[in-house]
Amino acid sequence: MFKAVLNNPSAEPKDIRWFYDQYAPMLLGYINGIVQDHQQSEDHLVAILTSFVKDVVLQEKSKLNIWLELRQYAQSKLTLFTAKDHQLKPNPSVNKGKLDLLDDSQKRIFCAVYYHGKSIPYLAATMGCDESEIRNQLKLSIDKMRRASGN
Repeated sequence: MFKAVLNNPSAEPKDIRWFYDQYAPMLLGYINGIVQDHQQSEDHLVAILTSFVKDVVLQEKSKLNIWLELRQYAQSKLTLFTAKDHQLKPNPSVNKGKLDLLDDSQKRIFCAVYYHGKSIPYLAATMGCDESEIRNQLKLSIDKMRRASGN
């Protein structure tokens, strides 16, 4: 068990120790599926559980609702964590012929969507801009590549 959890005495059912006992295995499996590194997954688990207990004021809910709320909270936190860990760069195995027509921002967005499978809301969160701007840049990059190929 983590030191952060051991240092907190168990007083009531909604403290960090209770959350760790109830949800850590499921949450660690969820995080490990996203992060793919066990040590980083454990670090994220501690950070997420600690901040969830501090940030989220829980009302009396069923355990299913708590798990769903915790998973959504973890998903929003992991979006920020993984954005720092994985910079979205063009895939080196891709034919660069048409990508050279795009500016850096368009190239980053295009490659993130089409080669890395990232969503527009994810890109908006990681790049710190509006979803409509991401969509516009993606459309412009597709148009440039189509015009260059004669379509």
